[in-house]
Amino acid sequence: MGQKERLLEIKKISFFYEQGKPALKDVSLSIDKGEKIAVLGANGAGKSTFFLTINGVRVPQEGKIFYRGEEIGKKNRKILAEHIGIVFQEADNQIIGSTVKSEVAFGPINQGLSIKKVEEQTIGAMREMGIEEWGDRPPHYLSGGEKKRVTIADILAMMPEIIVFDEPTASLDPVNVDMFEQVAMRLSKEGKTVLVSTHNVDFAYRFAERILVFAEGQLLADGNSNDIFSNQELLQKNHLKKPIILEIYELLKRKGKLASGIMPKTLVELEALLL
Repeated sequence: MGQKERLLEIKKISFFYEQGKPALKDVSLSIDKGEKIAVLGANGAGKSTFFLTINGVRVPQEGKIFYRGEEIGKKNRKILAEHIGIVFQEADNQIIGSTVKSEVAFGPINQGLSIKKVEEQTIGAMREMGIEEWGDRPPHYLSGGEKKRVTIADILAMMPEIIVFDEPTASLDPVNVDMFEQVAMRLSKEGKTVLVSTHNVDFAYRFAERILVFAEGQLLADGNSNDIFSNQELLQKNHLKKPIILEIYELLKRKGKLASGIMPKTLVELEALLL
C-alpha cells in the first residue's frame, strides 16, 4: 500500500465569534489525498465554521493550519481558497452570474488564468456535470436540483484538491439526491478528496470511509465508518441514528441468517452474506 499524501493538517484550532461561545474549540485532525469523509453533528455543532476555516474565509484565533506542509497565516491563506472548494447548502447564496457559463467561469477568472485556460476549465466542469447545453440560461430561473449542479460545476472549474459539500442534499428531491451521490462517488474515483456534511446517516455510511462527529464546536469522534456507527453510546449522545442497512444486518445476524463477512454498506453486499 502506497504512502499517504498529506494535504491538510490542523493543530488545535479555535474560532470565537464576538461575545459568544467558541464555534470551534481545540480541533485537531489531518486529511490525506483521496479520502472520503462525512461530517456529522447537529445544527450549530461547528461544521460550517470548520469548513469556512479550512477554506480560509475564517481565520482561527488559536491553533495552526498547514497545507502540504506549509503553515497558513493571514498573508498566504489564499492557498486554502485555491485548493479547498466549498459547495454551500443554499445554491442561491453561491450563484452570482447572469448566465450559467459566466457563473461557472467566475472562479477560474478570479484565479488569474489565461482566457484559454478559463474556457477549458469552464467547459470541462460543465460537461462533467451534464450542463454544457445550459451555457446561456440564467441560473436563477433553474430548479433547485439544476442550481445544485451549477454550483458543483462552479467548484470543479477551479480544480481544487479538496471539495467540501455543506449539507448538499438539503431540499433536494430523491432524483437529485441520487444525482449528487453519483457525483460524489465519481469525484472520489477521480482522486479528489471529498468532505460532506450531512444529516443523512444512510448516505454517510454508504459513501464515507471516515466519519467526523462535531458537537458544540468540538471534534468528539474521528474514525472509520464501521467503528463510529457501531458506537451506540456516541450515537445516542449526539442524536444520531444507526444506518438502516446496519439495523437490518444486526437483526439478521441475531437470527442466524448471515454468514460471517464484512459489515455491508449496500443491499447488494448484504444479500451476498445471506445464508
